[in-house]
Amino acid sequence: MANEYVNKLTALIDVVKPKTPRGKTIEVKPFFGGAAGYLDGQIFISLTKVGLALKLPDDARQRLIKAGDAKALRYFPKAPVKKQYALMSDDFLANPKRIKPWIEMSLDHAASAIGR
Repeated sequence: MANEYVNKLTALIDVVKPKTPRGKTIEVKPFFGGAAGYLDGQIFISLTKVGLALKLPDDARQRLIKAGDAKALRYFPKAPVKKQYALMSDDFLANPKRIKPWIEMSLDHAASAIGR
């Protein structure tokens, strides 16, 4: 099952072709029954049975949630909220042009955490 998510997330990144911070590389690996994208070892995106989630700065995440384009990420109904992540609406998976700037923001956010 994880390979299915790895394949889907890899395909999404290949279609979107996000601008990667200079000198950094993206790797997609299995992640708790799903898949996660890493920028030089720092997670920035995940795709699991609950959907596509992006690690974003707080203001961007709140903007998406207020607009109804995302919601707080929980992996299980009673699990704690993953506060740094936005669970994107299904429309984003179907629309590579719409998701591209958000993936790039997530990449930049991850790059700032590991130091450019």
